[in-house]
Amino acid sequence: MDNYSNTVNWFFGKAREFFGPEPGALVPLNILAAFFAHEHSDASMRILHGYTSIGLVIGIFSAFSIFMNIRSTFKKIRVFIPLLIINVWAFYVNTWVAINGMGIPYGKQFHIFLSILIIANYFVFRRYTNLKEVT
Repeated sequence: MDNYSNTVNWFFGKAREFFGPEPGALVPLNILAAFFAHEHSDASMRILHGYTSIGLVIGIFSAFSIFMNIRSTFKKIRVFIPLLIINVWAFYVNTWVAINGMGIPYGKQFHIFLSILIIANYFVFRRYTNLKEVT
C-alpha cells in the first residue's frame, strides 16, 4: 500500500504542471462548457477535451495501479473495476470528441458527467493515497 503516492502523484507533485489545468480547474471549465454550449470556439473545445483526456489517462493509470495494490477483493469489485471501466469509456468518448469536434448529441450532459467523474476520481484517489508521502 506504500506505492500509491508515487502513482497518484499527478494530483499533488511538481510534474502536475505538465498535464495542463489542475483537476480543480477542469471541473468548472466543463460545467461552463455545459451551460454555454456552442458559445465557445471549436479550437477551445478541442483544447478543453484534450486536457480532460490527459486527466482521464492519468485517472485510468492511477485506478489501475491502486487496483493492483489493494488486497481486498470486495473493494476491487465494488470501487475500482467500475471506476476503471467508466474512466476508459469516458476517455474513449472524450478523445473522439477532441478529434472530431463539436456537435455530438447530449454534449451538455457529457460535460456534466466529466465534471462528476473528475470529482469522483479526485476523492477516491485521495482516500487511497498517503498524502504525507506525496507532499
